[in-house]
Amino acid sequence: MGKKVTIKTKAKIKPVHKKEGRSSSFDKTIFPWMIPVLVVTAASFLPMLSNGFTNWDDELYITQNPLLKGPDWGAMFTQAAASNYHPLTMVSLGINYMISGFDPFSYHFVNWLLHITNTGLVFVFVYKISGRKNFVAAFTALIFGVHPMHVESVAWISERKDVLYALFFLLALLQYWRFLETGKRPGYIFCLVFFVLSLLSKPAAIILPVVLLLLDYWKGRQLKWKLVIEKIPFFLLSLVFGIITVKVQSADAIAGLDIWPLWSRFFFACYTIMTYAVRFIVPYPLSAFHPYPALESLGLTVYLSPLFMIALLALLWLKRRDKLFVFSILFFVINLLLVIQIVSIGLTIVSERYTYIPYIGLAFLAGMLLNKYLNTSRAAMVKAVPFVIGIIFGIISFQRTKVWKDGDTLWTDVIRHYPDAATPRSNHANYLKAMAARPENQAQQTELLQRALDESSVAIKLKPTHANAYENRQNIYLLLKKDSLAIADADMLLRLDPQNSHAYYTKGVVYMRSNRPDSALANFDKSLAINPNADNVLNNRGSLLYNGFQRYNEALDDFTKAIAINPQGEYFYHRSLCYYKLGDVARARADALIAEQKGIILPDSYKPILQSK
Repeated sequence: MGKKVTIKTKAKIKPVHKKEGRSSSFDKTIFPWMIPVLVVTAASFLPMLSNGFTNWDDELYITQNPLLKGPDWGAMFTQAAASNYHPLTMVSLGINYMISGFDPFSYHFVNWLLHITNTGLVFVFVYKISGRKNFVAAFTALIFGVHPMHVESVAWISERKDVLYALFFLLALLQYWRFLETGKRPGYIFCLVFFVLSLLSKPAAIILPVVLLLLDYWKGRQLKWKLVIEKIPFFLLSLVFGIITVKVQSADAIAGLDIWPLWSRFFFACYTIMTYAVRFIVPYPLSAFHPYPALESLGLTVYLSPLFMIALLALLWLKRRDKLFVFSILFFVINLLLVIQIVSIGLTIVSERYTYIPYIGLAFLAGMLLNKYLNTSRAAMVKAVPFVIGIIFGIISFQRTKVWKDGDTLWTDVIRHYPDAATPRSNHANYLKAMAARPENQAQQTELLQRALDESSVAIKLKPTHANAYENRQNIYLLLKKDSLAIADADMLLRLDPQNSHAYYTKGVVYMRSNRPDSALANFDKSLAINPNADNVLNNRGSLLYNGFQRYNEALDDFTKAIAINPQGEYFYHRSLCYYKLGDVARARADALIAEQKGIILPDSYKPILQSK
């Protein structure tokens, strides 16, 4: 009898010791399962590599971001970018800029690689917490890798912060699980290090300490003071970064109670959780912009969404002894807590990128439930499920990445889903206006401006208080030389937003054209008092000071500031004229040469200074 017990004990311990101690055996086990998942994921997102930039935050993060010019590594850690503090994300974009400038390929390529890497990390994480079940790991990683709701996080360059923070977030979870399995300190320390890196990539990582407690529950650790004390460094870091985030975002990104009253936020929270849960199964509609409903008519779906939450809570109570169900659902909900619109962030009630980490919980639950039938008569059907999902979700994601090609395709797609939303219309107009300004589009300029004008007018009709639409339309009227209409829109814009620097700029340009230099200068001054780094305003004020007032030294200062912000050829030419008027021929000649190198055609009357001694 004793002999049988001894043999049984050895047989039980030996394979566990082998798996934990020999990584080669571990690798051989997972690779045949992991590699196909990674290949399918890579293929599903392949079209994004030929995409360009959009005008949905890509200007703030990349094409018009002064931090990338240099790059200014120190400022990346001391300044916010696009109303967020995520210096590590900015460093990664800075490296892209050093490699390829404003060529979008390298930015997309890094996002693509990060997503593939994250998919592999999801596989390893689930493999470990599932008790080394390859099927569960492969199924969960596949859903994570090809889910259409994740396209926004990957194909949108500005969401580099999402794929980067997820990388370190997953590494932190893996290290913490290592700590739980071995009890050795390095796992805990590395978890803390990766947590810091995740926080520096995106503030959403502040939820990690709660997820670590959830892993304690899954591992079977009893809730004792030791667990809480263990998490104190994590919670302190979360608190610090939470305060930084609120301070940075409060001005622009967080909506006040005057916009969305407290009672409505309860319904929004219920609705967002319900929507994210439903779209895990049926990812439709897919859109870069899901607008808030009007406060006076939230709609039946929003009002009934608390019933979903009641049902979910009731199910959690009934299944409270089912550790798999509780762990998976809480993993999903906990990772959504920061974005369920109790504190309204941004302009959309639902954002697909917010599901990037949370869907791991739901996919894990589905994978574990399917795994129970692998050794039954239903095994063939179970094995077919990931194959079918991989094809369907993979094809949808493959097509969806093409929507993010540029601002035209992106906003056209949004307008198709939400034709009565004003913001997508004004964003589309903004993109078309920018395209009209490009030299290569000179032949289509009038057509592009007219399309932009139409979109702006529709946006204003849909929402008469939509400031962005007036801002776009006044600029278009300026370009079309319709000055009276531009002034009317500028005045309306100032009624809606008295601190709008663009409206003062528009009025300055119109007054300058109509030979009213004093009024023009006053408006340029007001514009620059609000936004002192507007290079186009500095250039126009400099031109006014040069031509209208002959105040060459002041004009010189404006052109120099404009060049420091955006070294355009036109600005160098204008500064060259100032130097020439001030008698500094050497500097005038140097700036004129730079202007020519940047494509400016100098007047014949001015070219002799290039040869002057």
